[in-house]
Amino acid sequence: MPRFKRNAAAVALTLLFCGAMAGQVPQPSDQFPDIPKNLKPYFIALYVKGAKADQPLTKEERDAFMRQHTAYLRSQVEAGKYLLVGPLTDDGQVRGIAVIHAASAEEAREIANADPAILSGRMAIEIHPGVLPDLGCVRVEYAGSGGK
Repeated sequence: MPRFKRNAAAVALTLLFCGAMAGQVPQPSDQFPDIPKNLKPYFIALYVKGAKADQPLTKEERDAFMRQHTAYLRSQVEAGKYLLVGPLTDDGQVRGIAVIHAASAEEAREIANADPAILSGRMAIEIHPGVLPDLGCVRVEYAGSGGK
């Protein structure tokens, strides 16, 4: 990649970060045409291992825990609050991710903290503001539903 394009890309990424930090959505311009024009603000929730993550569970307890957790996630998808949600599969500290549509970090935190997985202490949540391309066309489908 030529040096000019590499520098321009670095500047564009810096502007994306600066816009997110300032709570503003960066916009493309003649000077920075590589910034997507359909960016929107969201909150990224990182589900991390909680204080009780390593406490053993029986198979029945683990199954009940996952049913409650996934039912809550589905309820938030169907309510239009979680636009994307899913597990990370590397068995690391971060267990899952959600992109939350909320008016504020406090609202996003309240939504995420109501998850039974968080309430149980087996998971904890980190909320980060960010900008991503508009996720309005993303559809999450469940068995027996028309999709959301």
